[in-house]
Amino acid sequence: MNATSPAHDAQKTLSDLRDHLARHDKPIAFFFGAGTSCAVRVPAEGGKTRPLIPAVAGLTAIAKDDAAKLGEKYAKAWDSIEGQCKENGHDPNAENILSRLRMMISAVGNDDTLLGLKKDEIEKLEESVRKTIARVVTPDLTGIPSDFPHRKFARWLVKTSRQKPIEIFTVNYDVLVEHGLEAERIPMFDGFVGSYRPFFHPDSLRRSESAPGANWTRLWKMHGSVTWRRIDQDGRVRVVRGEPDLAGEMIYPSFQKYDESRQQPYAAFTDRLSRFLEQDDALLIVAGFSFGDEHINNLIFGALENRPRTHVYALQFDELPGEGDLAKRAGQRPNMIVVGPQTGIIGGRQAAWAPVESPSFMADVFELKEATPAGGEPTKTGRMKIGDFACFCDFLQSMTVG
Repeated sequence: MNATSPAHDAQKTLSDLRDHLARHDKPIAFFFGAGTSCAVRVPAEGGKTRPLIPAVAGLTAIAKDDAAKLGEKYAKAWDSIEGQCKENGHDPNAENILSRLRMMISAVGNDDTLLGLKKDEIEKLEESVRKTIARVVTPDLTGIPSDFPHRKFARWLVKTSRQKPIEIFTVNYDVLVEHGLEAERIPMFDGFVGSYRPFFHPDSLRRSESAPGANWTRLWKMHGSVTWRRIDQDGRVRVVRGEPDLAGEMIYPSFQKYDESRQQPYAAFTDRLSRFLEQDDALLIVAGFSFGDEHINNLIFGALENRPRTHVYALQFDELPGEGDLAKRAGQRPNMIVVGPQTGIIGGRQAAWAPVESPSFMADVFELKEATPAGGEPTKTGRMKIGDFACFCDFLQSMTVG
């Protein structure tokens, strides 16, 4: 970022976003990552609060600790996989560890040893990671505040009228989105049909006449869910939805295809994201996602290159480094708007936010920060808070007041 670059106008950026969201004829979708789940906070010791579901780093620490409890050789294997992730430029988080363990299982023979573990021991470690993820993302929801962010998001949804259904893509395994939508009595379709054991119906994602109407919100869980499981029925394997399953059988962060039963939900949701982005004038709003999934990144950035009227708003909780991959890619695509705390990338240019007095509609998502350097004059800077999912949902809810 050039230090002399003109600052970005936060009011115009947020006004444009609000205008996009207010349009009734625009194809609009949201993409939610782990940051949206950890925005739900509950009371903790000392009068403080903590995330109901920890962010990826916290989840990884818990999974690593559980793996170490299996024995020293499992802890050493975890450390080795961490090293492999780093060597390949990947974040050694629980999801990437799980993906690598599954690749190891498919590659090793029954009598072979890999990273000091035999095949059954690798399977044991994979099961440990899977069950840890399922346990951590399935907390007791009875004690969460009634105005948790996902419910505020649902309140905005229920007060909008659309010609096209709102679509929510998420890589989260929890049921916070479902909980928020159901609390506001919003009809939701997730690709499963039936009532006894709802089964996955891929045709409903490809053909609009096979799905409910525009007043039903779509929810596509791209990496699986704690509520999915596989069953054998009449000699066929089906993916069905039910109560949360702490075995985490259908938690599937990688896009490797083992067999048709595993492939189908993820392939269908990936195709659905591509189809959405190919619509003329489509708008995708990304929240709580750090763009660490290269498969999804390629879908989004490829669509932005081929569809100049498709736009993406990437709302970032943390400031993005100017030399990072997201900044570089956004700098090459004028139809991608990245909103970080200190800077934004608009029209391919990264710059700070102008320190302006904000109107009331920006109160939840923008603030002025003042600092006085030693021996100097006070200076003001603008700071965006919309990358915090809780603040973003406050912003949405403010659109429906009055």
